[in-house]
This record gives sequence, C-alpha cells and structure tokens, in this order.
Amino acid sequence: MTESRNDEMQDSLENKPADTYFTLGMHFNRERDWEHAIKSFTSVIELEPDNAFAYDKRGIVYGKISHYEEAIADFNAAIGIDDTFAGAYNNRGLSYYKLYEFDKALTDYNRAIEIEPDIARFYANRGLAHQWREEYVSAIEDFDKAIELDSNLIEAHLSRGELYANLGEYEKALADFDRELEIDPNNTDAYASRTLVLDEMDKNSQIV
Repeated sequence: MTESRNDEMQDSLENKPADTYFTLGMHFNRERDWEHAIKSFTSVIELEPDNAFAYDKRGIVYGKISHYEEAIADFNAAIGIDDTFAGAYNNRGLSYYKLYEFDKALTDYNRAIEIEPDIARFYANRGLAHQWREEYVSAIEDFDKAIELDSNLIEAHLSRGELYANLGEYEKALADFDRELEIDPNNTDAYASRTLVLDEMDKNSQIV
C-alpha cells in the first residue's frame, strides 16, 4: 500500500469512533507503516484517554522503530490505567532490555509472570535478561519453562541452544537447534548456529 493511499485512509476517518482508529492502527502495524500506526493509536488515545490497550499498542510500535523511551512512557501510561496489564509489563521489560537496563527488565518480567504465569513468551524474555546478567542456571530454567508451556516457541529453543553452545554443552545445543528446524525448516539462524556447533564438536574430536 502506498504512502499516499495510507494518508487518504487516515484522513477519511476523521471524527470516526475510537475503535475504528484502533482497527486502522492494527492494519498499519501489520503493513509495517509505523508512522500511520502511531497516528491511528494516538487518535484512539485522544478520544479515549483511559484506553490502556491503545497506549500499549502505540508503545509496541515505538519499540519497533527503536524509540524505547517513548515506548516506555506509553507502557507506563497503560500500567497506570491498569496495573494488572501483564502484557504491558512484559513489553516495558522488552524496552528496558533493549536499553541494557536488565534489572528493570527483570522486575517487569517478574510482575508479568506473577499476573499471568502461563505465558511462555514471558519466561523466554526473562531468560534472556538472566543470560545477559550471566545468571545461566536461571536463564535455562526460564527457557525450560517457556518450552514446557509452548514446545513450538522457536525463540526459546534458539536462546537455550545458543546458551548451551556458549557453555560448551554441544549435544544439548544441537538438540535445541534440531528441534527448532523441525518447527521451522527455513530458519536460517538455527542452521547457522547448528553449523557452528558441529564445527566446534569436530574440532574437539580432532583434539582428542
């Protein structure tokens, strides 16, 4: 969809209900038209200042364009409206993670998990924060839990596999990469990581 066409769609919705702008924002988000997505969610917020979901969605878009401070401000607003909004805590944690503020990220992931303990992605995200803090046992426990909740969560298999590889546990790493390729045979990251592990295993066998 062209930029001018998106402008026309935005203009045609002037004075429309908030849910129409929200739907349009989701459409622009899928189209990766971040500017119009932000404008649409902003229109929702102007019409419904207490719409926590609109703040959360706009924050997600800000995160996609690496505007993490703006994203955090929106997640703060969403949480201020609904302090049991687990997704907003998780999303704010992601922004803190991108800013290398791992303590704050962990605090948010912990809160998200406290509210909704059965969401696999929350554990996978927390595992990455633990990994950056070199808390490897906690990281693996979180990746394990994520996979227990959703055995097809590619990110958890990749993250755990890469951590196992870094720790020299190549057989376990290989098992994760193989599982990831079962889920997504075209995953280039898994192929690359698997190749590196096989190379390391080959080097070690030659040394012995």
